[in-house]
Parts: sequence; C-alpha cells; structure tokens
Amino acid sequence: MIDKSLFTFDSVRSRLGLLAALAFAQALCVVAQAYGLTLGLVEVWRQHSLSAIVVPLAIFLGAYLVRQLCDVGKARVANRYGERIIAQLRPELQRKVFTLGPSALADRGTGSTVTMLIDGLDQVKDYIEILLPRMMDMTFIPLIVLVFVWTQDWVSGVVLLAMFPLLIFFMVILGMAARDRSNKQYAQFRILNSKFVDSILGLPTLKMLGVADDYEDEIYSVSERFRKRTISVITVAMTSTFALDFFATLGIAIMAVFLGVRLVDGTIDLMPSMFALILAPEYFLPIRQFGENYHATLNGKNALHDAMTFLDTPEPPQDDTLEWDGWNEDSELTISALDFAYPKTKADGDTSVGGGVAMKAVEQQRDDEDGAADASSTPTTNALTDISLRFHGYEKVAIIGRSGAGKSTLANVLAGFDIPQSGRIELDGRRLEHFNVTAWQRHIAYIPQTPYTFSGTIADNIRFYEPDASREAVGRAAHEAGLDSWLSQLPEGLDTLIGEGNRGISGGQAQRIALARVLVDQSREVLLFDEPTAHLDIETEYELKQTLLPLMERHLVVFATHRLHWLADVDQVVVLDQGKVVQAGRPTELIGAGGPLDALINQMGGNQIDGYAQ
Repeated sequence: MIDKSLFTFDSVRSRLGLLAALAFAQALCVVAQAYGLTLGLVEVWRQHSLSAIVVPLAIFLGAYLVRQLCDVGKARVANRYGERIIAQLRPELQRKVFTLGPSALADRGTGSTVTMLIDGLDQVKDYIEILLPRMMDMTFIPLIVLVFVWTQDWVSGVVLLAMFPLLIFFMVILGMAARDRSNKQYAQFRILNSKFVDSILGLPTLKMLGVADDYEDEIYSVSERFRKRTISVITVAMTSTFALDFFATLGIAIMAVFLGVRLVDGTIDLMPSMFALILAPEYFLPIRQFGENYHATLNGKNALHDAMTFLDTPEPPQDDTLEWDGWNEDSELTISALDFAYPKTKADGDTSVGGGVAMKAVEQQRDDEDGAADASSTPTTNALTDISLRFHGYEKVAIIGRSGAGKSTLANVLAGFDIPQSGRIELDGRRLEHFNVTAWQRHIAYIPQTPYTFSGTIADNIRFYEPDASREAVGRAAHEAGLDSWLSQLPEGLDTLIGEGNRGISGGQAQRIALARVLVDQSREVLLFDEPTAHLDIETEYELKQTLLPLMERHLVVFATHRLHWLADVDQVVVLDQGKVVQAGRPTELIGAGGPLDALINQMGGNQIDGYAQ
C-alpha cells in the first residue's frame, strides 16, 4: 500500500509528525471515551443515582468531541498536503511532457498521458489523503489501547496481542493478490483510456474509411477486459474485508468468553472487564480501516508509481550553450553520415526523444504515413541511415518518398524531437551533436500534417505560443495566413469560439490557424513542414499552397511531402527510400535523368508537376 516515493516529497516528515501527534491524542481520547462509557454503565448497573453518571457522561462526551476534532484535523492536514503535492506534481509532469517531446507522447499514448495528468493525479491525491492518517492510526492507536487493556487484564492483552500478527498475515497475503490484480486492472484502465481518446480523435477518419463499426467492437472488447479486471479486484477486496472482520470478531469473541467466565467465577471485577471489552473493537479498528482502504487506494498507488516513473524517464541531451543569431541568406547547415534508430521497446517513455521545444512541439503528431513504418524500427534496422545533406541560405527543400520512407522521421530529427545515434552536424561552422539545441529551436517553426486546435477563440488559438501577442499582431498573422475571407463570414471574427481537436472547422482552416501561429512570431527563419496538406482535398490544398508560397520567401524551408506538384516550387529535392538518401539535387537536374525521382514520378503520376508548375 505504501509507495516509497511518497517519502521523497517536501515536508512529508513534518506532516507525518503532525498526524502522529493527532493520532496519539485520538488514541488517548479512545481510552478516555471507553473509560467514561464503562464508568457510566457500571454506575447504572449498581443502581446509583442519576447524578452519579454525570461525570462519566461528561468524560465520554468530551472525549468523543475531541476525538472527532482530531479526525477533522487529520483529514484537513492530509487534504492540504495532498493538494500541495498535486500542485507540485502537475507542473513537473507537464514540463516533462514538453521536455521529452511529442515522440515520447506518441510512444506512451495520448489517452494514457491524459489519464496520468488528470484522473491519475486525482487518484494520487485520494491516496495521500487516506494513506497518511491510516498509517499513523495503525501505528499509535492499537499500541496505546493494548497498553491500557493489559493494565486491566493481562489475559485479554495476550488474546489481542496474539490476534494482531494473524490479521497482519492475512492482510499481507490477500494484499499481495489484490496488488497484482490491481496492477493489471490499472494497466487495462490505461489501455481503455488510450483506445477511447484515440477513437474519439480519429472518429472522422474511421467513418471515412468505413471501419467505425469494427473499432466499436474493439472498444467493447477492451471495456469487457477492464470490467473483468475490476470484478477480479473487487472479489479479492471483499475476501480481504471478510477475513479481517472475521478474525477481529473472533478475537473479540474469545476475549469476551474469557472475561465472562472469570466474571462469573468472581476472579475479575465488572469495571476492568467491561473497560477491556469496550476497548477491544478500537484495537482492531485501525488495521481493519487500513485493510479496507488498501483496496480503495491501489489505483492511487499505481498512479503515483506511474507518475514518478515518468518523471524519472531519462531526458534527451539538450545543448543550451550554443550562441547563434539565427538563419540568414549566408547560413549553412551540413549533415554527414547521420543515423537514427528507434528503440526496440517504445513504451511509457523508455526512449530518448527530443524535446524542450516550446514553440510547436505539442502539435507534432506521429500518426502519419511514416509513423507505422518508423514505429516498428529497431536498433538493428535504422529508420535513417547515412543521411548526408547540405542546406544553404533561403532555399526551399522538398523531402519526398513513398509512405514509410522516413520523411517524418527526418523532420523530427531536424526539429530536435528525436536524437540521432551518430553523424556529424555543422551549423554555420559550429559542431552540433544533435538538433535538440535551444538556440536552433528558437528559430524554427514546425507544422505537422494534423495541427491541433484548442477550445477557445480563434485569436487565443493563434496566440497560443505567444500569449502576450497584441491584437494587431494576431490580426496581421491571420491576414498573412489567408484567414480573412473566413473571418469575414463570422459575426465574432477572431473572437469566434472553436472546438477542441479542430471541431467546427475544416482541415484547411486548421492549417491556416497553424500558419498564423507561426507568423505571430517573426523570429523563426526555419520552417519545417511535415506533409501539411496530406489530409486536404486538392482544391483546399491548392488554395493553401497559394498562401504558403509567399510565406516561404526569406526562410529556409524543409518540406516533407509525397505531393509531386511541390517540385516546381522548390530549389532542392531529396529523395528518400527506406531511410536512405537515394538522390538529391535541383529538380531541373534530376527530372528526366532516369534516377529514383523519375521512378517515383512515374509511379505517382508525372502530370501532377506540370499541372501545378504552370
């Protein structure tokens, strides 16, 4: 039940000390309450006057009141400390998500990450609020109660002392079974969340492909597995509760029999026997509550372990030392013999990925056409092999290739999302080990093929990466991104509310909002596009292209695409095949040379180029 990482938090010892003091005071109140009740019952049994029970009744009520105040105090201390821990954990987890970057987020799964940050932290809070007071109760109350019982009747003390290890034994045995089943249940819960969130986000695509019904069956199957896991945990929890209650009741019954026999024999008085008997249930109460709450807080323990494991994920190397003023017409980037391979196991953030990109990292998605091929790569099968490229000045570079060729992977490496295993990188004569370099990332803008919009106004979405951007800057960016005609049709204009996940807007409008986000910040001279028009129809793509082309001026543009019509507008084309550069150069030099580019054009249809070049 106890996760050791809980004791690494700030001020946990002082909070435990305060809870221990309250638990000790509550234990004394339990004894005083039992004493007052016993004394009052004995006075009634002896048929004394009503005034004789005033003092015992006052003791009982006073102890009861203080006991309840101690309960309230423990709950308040634990609640405030739980809120403090969550307030500390949430920003740390969010920072970790951005530091690890979108590749780690894709490996873990959107649903699983959302579960950890929202439901998981709520469960952690409940875990802290319940666990800490129960720990202190079980530490002090049984011990103090046992001491007072022993002073009244050593036989009863022996019975209680003998039953305690038996209760602990069964609680440990059943707790281990519950822990294993709860771990499986929590893992299934994460799978269910991932499936559900992914299905909601991908519902339009599923409907378009005609597989929504099949995915419905998959959701049902995952839900059933989670239900069975939950029933399994509940079964063990009920068995555990029964065992604890049974042995606690058995212990009290044995103690009552011994007391009754000796009371009849006259070897013990009524006062000590009744006092010991009334204290007996209080002796077992903390461990029974601890056992019951063990099952109620297992998800919280698992969530805490999940969060701490995520925080312990090794962060990718990041260089903050480079001094670089940005890209200009004389800048040069040289890449030689670069290799990149995905880890063999990519789960729960166990992979080194790029991050620290406050600008566009959250938008990067791995559910593109390269993703399926790249995700299956292993260290023995490189996703990128022996990549050698040279970019100079304000040129436009197209990265083309078949699906799975490694286009998106190369874009991820250039953005610093993924760290290459080997290779030589030089930026304006400065040697880099990778692209996860703060100075480089401050000057790049990344636009994925499926940009994300958040619930809020259009203006808020445009200034998402520049929250302090003025209204004029937002309006200028919207104008340059070609949003004017759409905004003119909206009564609220830039103040129009749009839904999360591009709800209520078209794919082309979402792409233009993503462009406007880039344009709000004029300091980014390097534009990385990962097939931004892949999911658009040809008319929308053509309109967006007319907006994009002027914006590409005076920028280094790296454009991953499999739409060949872009070749007429770029200065350099790089052809990828199975993670290798098989051809590179100017389109005018490569087209018609009989190389891999011509083969790709013939396969995809060469009329695309001529039609758009006119």
